[in-house]
Amino acid sequence: MRRGVAVGMGCALLLAGAAAAQAGGEHELTSDELRAEMAENRTLAAYVARNGEPDLAQSHFLADEPPWDDHEVTLYYLGARKEIGFARASILGSPENQMRRYVRPLTDEQVAALTSRAKARASQAPAEQTASLGPDERAERAAARAEDAAGRVEAAADSAEHAAERAEAIADKAESAFHRGLRK
Repeated sequence: MRRGVAVGMGCALLLAGAAAAQAGGEHELTSDELRAEMAENRTLAAYVARNGEPDLAQSHFLADEPPWDDHEVTLYYLGARKEIGFARASILGSPENQMRRYVRPLTDEQVAALTSRAKARASQAPAEQTASLGPDERAERAAARAEDAAGRVEAAADSAEHAAERAEAIADKAESAFHRGLRK
């Protein structure tokens, strides 16, 4: 019974975290959206000019109060296994302080998940190009997108299973500590 509750709690926490991430305004940036962000943030533009286009770019909710801007832009360079975050902060009401907030290494799991997203994004052609493709090519692209989606679902399931195992271990530890306390 307790194990079922622990597994349920772990899954609920994972789903709540995923919902919070979606509610926080996290989304992938298209090339045009990235260019618009680069026009507003010189530090971001200089970094991309020096290091090339990122494999993926995302916008994340940052803060609802000054001095920070309301969002940050995260670039993912999968070959270098790097995640770099950029944001703007206001000085005297003007968002003039443009900075690189962090540089983090990516784990193997993160690289695998981001690689599948980058491949899915690259395989999505504009509507006019897709219309000129034959049925075989469209079916192959759809199959590749489905395979990438299945990989993301599998990675999320593995993460949920790991969280449930950790929750179960914590519940077992608490239960054994409780029983030890009763014996004293």
